[in-house]
Amino acid sequence: MADCGQYHEIRQGDVTILRTEPFLVLLTVLLLAQAASSKEEAVDLGPHRVTFSLPSSVECALTVAEPAEGRTPTGIDYIERSIDLDCGGGRASISLRAHQSPVPAGDGVVRALSKKTPRGIGVVGVETEARLVDRHTGYLTTFSLARGGEVYQAAYWLDRHLAPGDFMGSTYCVISSSLPWTATKELLDSIHLEVKEEAVGTSTVETVVVGPYLVYFDLGGLNYTVFTEGPDAGDPEPGAERYRAILASGQRRATIEIDGYEDYRMVNLETERLLAEAHLQAKGYTRNNGSEWTVGGEAGILSVGENEDHQILFVAIFWPGQVEAGEGVLLARTRCEVESSFLWNATEIFLDSIRVERIEEV
Repeated sequence: MADCGQYHEIRQGDVTILRTEPFLVLLTVLLLAQAASSKEEAVDLGPHRVTFSLPSSVECALTVAEPAEGRTPTGIDYIERSIDLDCGGGRASISLRAHQSPVPAGDGVVRALSKKTPRGIGVVGVETEARLVDRHTGYLTTFSLARGGEVYQAAYWLDRHLAPGDFMGSTYCVISSSLPWTATKELLDSIHLEVKEEAVGTSTVETVVVGPYLVYFDLGGLNYTVFTEGPDAGDPEPGAERYRAILASGQRRATIEIDGYEDYRMVNLETERLLAEAHLQAKGYTRNNGSEWTVGGEAGILSVGENEDHQILFVAIFWPGQVEAGEGVLLARTRCEVESSFLWNATEIFLDSIRVERIEEV
């Protein structure tokens, strides 16, 4: 008898019956076939590394194009890099455009990038839908061709962030494909772009003592001067003390305001969002909005405002050392409010890296 799978003994009285389970063999074969059905590629595009996979049955010649420089209608310089895939069943391309400074990156912009008709095709139908690409919100457009068949194009931003009234971003990716949908879907499901480690730069985390607190942060290598203030007893209320650190660099600065309480207070992010927007409004940044954002490794709020001179100000609020009190209730003894007029690149690094700890708890 051929070995068809794993045997199990079933005893019925004095008789032993051997029962096979051939589906285990079939399952193993299917898993092995699945593992061998895709092939992963890794390609460097400037400071980014692109990884993706296609079915092993799709044979492609891969070409990396020379970088192309350009300028937007508003005068923002950019560099565009791309990968071309010439395959037996069609073609595909992955284009990455990195702008020198942030540009509008709202959903309307992403949708328009996806709907921009690829050159050299006649289109009789266009359908666009939202789609997650590389774990980012993006759009996918399907172009129905006059000659028959379809071309797919997806677009998303790698680094867009909240700005007054909409989003801003520096780098977007557009993926075009005339490959069959099964191959295109695998390309879209597997693609991932990240900044190469050697391009990230060395961390420059600094530590500042602010009253009874240690504040850790990284400003991305910027030169700055530190000023500290406090304690201001009874501010913002009796039983509280306020401390302040100011990081000044030229005309830009970041202020870290720390309120320490004797007892635990409830963390209410919706209230903090309203307070952040009111803070911006009071300073003349009348175009503003806010949303939940991870600050210092904790759930917090980030609000962005723009004044009449088109200056941008960021306000972030978070409570370090949050503890759960059951049923989604969070408590903490320290509240931090950060105001930054630095450009977004430095502000993002700052908000990702900041940590505030009581010295007696370190």
